[in-house]
Amino acid sequence: MQNNINILIKSYYDNLTGTSKDIADYLLTHPQTSSSLTITDLAKKTNSSISSISRFAKKLGFNSFQELKINLLTSQTRKEDGNHLFQEINSNDSTLEMAKKVFTSNISALNATLDTLTQEELDKAIKIISDYDTIAFFGLGASALVALDGYHKFLRSDKTPLFANDFHMQLMLATTLKKNTCAIVISHSGENKDTLELAQKLREKNIKTIGITSYGNSALTKIVDLTLLSISEETKYQNEALHAIIAQISLIDTLFVLTAMKDDQQTTNIFKEIRKTINDTRN
Repeated sequence: MQNNINILIKSYYDNLTGTSKDIADYLLTHPQTSSSLTITDLAKKTNSSISSISRFAKKLGFNSFQELKINLLTSQTRKEDGNHLFQEINSNDSTLEMAKKVFTSNISALNATLDTLTQEELDKAIKIISDYDTIAFFGLGASALVALDGYHKFLRSDKTPLFANDFHMQLMLATTLKKNTCAIVISHSGENKDTLELAQKLREKNIKTIGITSYGNSALTKIVDLTLLSISEETKYQNEALHAIIAQISLIDTLFVLTAMKDDQQTTNIFKEIRKTINDTRN
């Protein structure tokens, strides 16, 4: 797991408390020195314990402090090399330079999100999807675009996808789902009240649910069965949610392709049938 550690910490930051937030503050404000500290040194610097440092590392998805430390060093090296993840646009840039910075920031969001993925998470996600015949997509506001994209993609699979635009229709859908259904819930913040109500309803119905959000340890992550993180950061002219959408759509792409590969023959037949139907409309 090779992350830009500052972006990852920021994705968890708002939901950290007490000692964990103190450790995060130190790592964010002392990037150069923190990468060379031992776990004992870091505990002393943050007035915490060795066990607190270990728990903090695991909250961020690392197996150990040593793995976290390696990523601190990697992130610092990238920064020194001038490889900044999200580049600010300024008035002195040419139109082409502005375009390049937009593309670079979007690519960076994808790379940072890819860096957070693990084999274990992907295997668990695909098992959830593969175990059920129907997959329902939930998302409100901008996240509804990602949910709709998931619905559109999975129409080409051997699963039956479900989606509704309106919150109340999504709530009705969540209430009436059958036992042969799993769900994907998308929320940039992971704190949207209506989205949390949908996720809670799915939990009450014992529907296996994958959450996609930009904030680790958000309220949504505590309700769903599995969380996939989409890494993003706000710049002057682009809200972080815009970067998140690109990363979230790519996560949906990944889940679709992995599902299609697992059910290769059925998916191939469905693709052929859909292609034939669409081609017939062009005659």
